[in-house]
Amino acid sequence: MAFFCTKGSVNYKVIILRSFAATLFLMCASGADAAEISTLKQSVDYALQHNRLLAADNSAVEQARAGQDQAYGHFMPRLDLSTGVMRTDSPSNFFGTKLNQRKITVAAFNPAVLNDPGYINNYQSRLNLSMPLYQGGALWAGKRRADQQLEASSMKHVFMRQQVIFQTISAYVQSRQAHAAVDAMQTAVAAAKKRYEDTKALQRRGVLIDSDVMDAHVHLLRTQLKLKQAKNTYAKAIEGLQRVMGLSDATQLAIHEEPRLADTSVSLKEAVAKALAERRDLQAMTHAYQALQAGKDATRAAFLPHVNLVATEEWNASTLSLKNRTTMIGATVSMNLFAGGSDRAKMHAAQAKLTALELQISDHKQQIRNEVANAWRMLDESRVRDQSEREALKQSEESLRIKSLRYAQGLTKTSDLLDAQSLVDQTRLSSINATYGVTIARAALLLAMGMLDEGVIQ
Repeated sequence: MAFFCTKGSVNYKVIILRSFAATLFLMCASGADAAEISTLKQSVDYALQHNRLLAADNSAVEQARAGQDQAYGHFMPRLDLSTGVMRTDSPSNFFGTKLNQRKITVAAFNPAVLNDPGYINNYQSRLNLSMPLYQGGALWAGKRRADQQLEASSMKHVFMRQQVIFQTISAYVQSRQAHAAVDAMQTAVAAAKKRYEDTKALQRRGVLIDSDVMDAHVHLLRTQLKLKQAKNTYAKAIEGLQRVMGLSDATQLAIHEEPRLADTSVSLKEAVAKALAERRDLQAMTHAYQALQAGKDATRAAFLPHVNLVATEEWNASTLSLKNRTTMIGATVSMNLFAGGSDRAKMHAAQAKLTALELQISDHKQQIRNEVANAWRMLDESRVRDQSEREALKQSEESLRIKSLRYAQGLTKTSDLLDAQSLVDQTRLSSINATYGVTIARAALLLAMGMLDEGVIQ
């Protein structure tokens, strides 16, 4: 599992470079009079820069980086400056303060003065330098924990970035799908209107009866309702895309380009293997496990001696000044002999967390296998559905053509012709959904495999 660390760091640097390039692109685009987003790649680039949840998650990475800086800082010496004032008439403190101020005279040894010295003022300034020499391995364990926590946060952020890419692709595809559905229903409404007008003309000539006109009118009304529903679906899809992208009011959204993603022709076994090697959320859990292991090592350090180097300079005077300097340098050694069993309890708690995370990682691996298998099957199914719906559309259109000819010859009822027209309209919508469904299924498989990035967009 250790190889994840280096690989994750390199990939994260690549992500940073790509984000920087996307930022430059958007800065150039904003210089135009009216910035417009019209392609899937532009939509994804914009979302990666402006998605609110992704930006909020980035703060977790910054917190982990600050924690790393803090852990590194514990290796450095600490320098403290303090100053204060004291006024006392305690005999022992009076004599010691007088000595520190270097004002002891023979008169100070007079018993009457020693027993009742009166008050003395002392301004004390102190410069204290401390340096940890050995902390039982706690500092190094803290460094490893901070490093692993940063890697875990970075991997989580990269995985969330992939999720934002998928959400943007899905929203964009659904918007294009809804737009195509609106076009299809507009064509259907135009055809229904023509059927209705033709039916009325034939009824006036005495060829058809009133019920035929009524059937054609009902068909028109239902088709117009479906057009209205398609327009509402399109508006909802656009709103969803705008939310995922974090779109500002100053940017126009005009999705004209058809979405195209790189082909994913892999076997199920290959897809699962790639997912277990590439999934950033799994790598994040691995780094979190290593961070917990380092935390356990830091807890174990409580049973070992701690050695610190100390150096102090001190000034004592009756007025606020740097006079009468004294210097001290030394080392302190401390060791916890008994703490009521609290340190051992911390060790047990750390081990319990490690055991729990081990089980979670094992379960997550199985979850990834299931996700990949389901996404792989859905992509395979969507491809079959796309081919099936395309063929069904051809067959239904041919059936409508034949029934239209028979209708013109008086060999087919109006209701049969309208049913054939409704079937064509519904099959056309199903074909549209199936075509765009392949793109979404392909993106879902890439996400499940941990391989979804901007590079898959063609």
